[in-house]
Amino acid sequence: MIIWRGWGFLAIVYIALGAALLGGLIGASLLQSSTAAGPLAGVGILIGGALTAVHGWYLNVLRPRRRADEWEQAERPRLEAAADQGTLVVANVQPRSPEEAADMIEAVLTDGRRAIGRHGPHSVFWIPMEIIGILAIVGGLVLAGATLAGALLA
Repeated sequence: MIIWRGWGFLAIVYIALGAALLGGLIGASLLQSSTAAGPLAGVGILIGGALTAVHGWYLNVLRPRRRADEWEQAERPRLEAAADQGTLVVANVQPRSPEEAADMIEAVLTDGRRAIGRHGPHSVFWIPMEIIGILAIVGGLVLAGATLAGALLA
């Protein structure tokens, strides 16, 4: 049973589709060459791995950072206005000075950015998509190189 979170299943789809299209469809069916199918499948895995790595990096790293930036831009003015009005309360503590209020605001924003900006949940077997993509790139290179070398030496 494959366990994924978020859009993690797309890692399997991208890699399998790349291998099937290049290795199976082009290599075995169109070219009708079993020696071409192996290296082409490796290249397909490599391309699927690259697509997985890029998409995983966007979903797990870039998008959460952008969401954290947007949240901070919306939250900072609200917190500063509350501090100016004297209504700022953080963890049931009201600041006694403007410096303490500024420190409290920075602490709230830092904690919020950490919570919002952490890696996204897009993974397969608890391995993030971008790591699976990198592993597939390496695996595709190894498969393409090994099958190509085997075909040339045979």
